[in-house]
Amino acid sequence: MIKSTCRFALCLTGLLTLPAQADPIEMSGYVGADLSYFPKTGLYPSQLDGTQPSLVVAPELRWLSESGDTKVQFSAFGRFDSAYENRKHIDLREAYLRHVFDDFIALVGINKVFWGVAESRHLVDIINQVDQLEYTDGDARLGQPMLSLTTDQDWGTLSGYLMTGFRKLDFPGPNGRLRSGLPIADTNFSSHAAGRQAKDYAVRYYNSFGNFDLGLSAFKGTSREPVLKPNASTTALETHYNRMSQFGLDVQYTGDATLLKLETITRSGAGLKRFEAMVAGLEHTIYQVAGTDGDLGLIAEYNYDNRGADAPLTIFQRDLFFGARWGANDNQDTSALLGAVVDLDDGTRAFQGEIQRRLENGLSFKIQFRALGSSDPANPQHGFRQDDFIALSFKHHF
Repeated sequence: MIKSTCRFALCLTGLLTLPAQADPIEMSGYVGADLSYFPKTGLYPSQLDGTQPSLVVAPELRWLSESGDTKVQFSAFGRFDSAYENRKHIDLREAYLRHVFDDFIALVGINKVFWGVAESRHLVDIINQVDQLEYTDGDARLGQPMLSLTTDQDWGTLSGYLMTGFRKLDFPGPNGRLRSGLPIADTNFSSHAAGRQAKDYAVRYYNSFGNFDLGLSAFKGTSREPVLKPNASTTALETHYNRMSQFGLDVQYTGDATLLKLETITRSGAGLKRFEAMVAGLEHTIYQVAGTDGDLGLIAEYNYDNRGADAPLTIFQRDLFFGARWGANDNQDTSALLGAVVDLDDGTRAFQGEIQRRLENGLSFKIQFRALGSSDPANPQHGFRQDDFIALSFKHHF
């Protein structure tokens, strides 16, 4: 499945002609092989069991003018899964032209934008949707067509975004894992007739004040999170994308060994009662732990969300996240991150972790796992109680 952003990028490359004496185009990226293993039989009929091998390719192309004012960037991602046809996909994550003027930076094309400071949940991060087919990587984001302008002044950095070409999400099909009980079928843009071509707007202000980093953001457009509703025959779920407005705040305090973090939002929209959500916590680092060169970061975050039944589903109503981040500080960039989320209302517990290390000759590997401990039948995670998995990934970087 080749997604619609590819057509946008072809138009962009057709308009762009590089100077005859341009610097060489740089190419980098990686190719990889993944193996996911599901030890439990799927909860729903026809779900695949056992191992799930796949190949990944992620090339990047960059061109930078001699003056450094103009940059062209392309990055793509493709997965070819031998066990599950619906997980095969190709996506342009980036395909943009950026130019630095005297007082501002302009960018046109497909881009990824990240906002936020928290570990367990990225509340204010609203520009790009999560790639739902990459269930081993919750940070994988779809590219978003946009025009952006940024100015960096003494009083801070101000960025504005105009977006169109909405990226509807692709969900696992009947054979896939980490899916709902009913298949997800039709897409419905409930509150606007323009559908995928409706325009979205966003603005963000960022500045540092001593040890504090502050971000203020506003977004108005189509929700990146759909509301799932049964169809008329109750045989499948429909995705309803509503128009919404969101205001966000992210703050980080950087101490000698401790980071204090806060993200909070308020959101409202068509058919959506206003709600608030927040994630707040800290990360404390113990340097050269136990006399080694490694550093150990201890993470604790509290999640709160008071959204109603009319909003997209979330598991973070009242939850605690505990985690530990270890960096060996060696030549191989060995690191590990382990965490657990505990629901304070019903006691549901979920665990996740990853270990990664660089090898020789451009190779690296990563091991990831997710597991659900005890879960309450009323908790949304209960429907995924058979979907524990461990995934092994090898990458060759070039």
